[in-house]
Amino acid sequence: MSITLSRRLFTTREFRNMIETGVLGEDDRVELVDGEIVEMTATGHRHATCVRKLNHLFKKVGDRALVDVQNPLGISDGDDFYPDFVLLKPRDDVYSGAIPQATDALLVVEVSDTTLEFDRTVKLPRYAAAGVPELWIVDLKSVRIWVHRKPLDGDYGEVFDAHPGDVLQVSELPDVEIKVKDILA
Repeated sequence: MSITLSRRLFTTREFRNMIETGVLGEDDRVELVDGEIVEMTATGHRHATCVRKLNHLFKKVGDRALVDVQNPLGISDGDDFYPDFVLLKPRDDVYSGAIPQATDALLVVEVSDTTLEFDRTVKLPRYAAAGVPELWIVDLKSVRIWVHRKPLDGDYGEVFDAHPGDVLQVSELPDVEIKVKDILA
């Protein structure tokens, strides 16, 4: 006898309602990917240190962007991610009325210690399809940053990797220079 199982997929609205009503706790490390609730890996020491460095380094943007760390970013009706670091377009209401959307991002950064393949094969195409203008994937194991710019048809038209001797600029804030070694060291 064979049994056919069906999966129940969720929308971002349903997912957020589960968080707001306490079905999913604020400390639950989950994201919505293609309508499925996916458990995220635990944050290790190197990962947490890198996120703190990003937060510190990008303070220089001042009022030209809002720094957002490990908070929700709306991607699509079936994808709700919690990127490690985001520079958002500044708004007077600081997004108090709704969760920022991918189109509100100037830069998204995912820090990968154990999640590089997931970040590159699952998250990256969704960020590109949603119009995130620039995505950095910090590869802690290979000690480099994968830079993706110019989203086009679920991919990025400009891709390169940066190493500790390089300096990066955010395409939306070209006067902001970040030394790669300061992120990876």
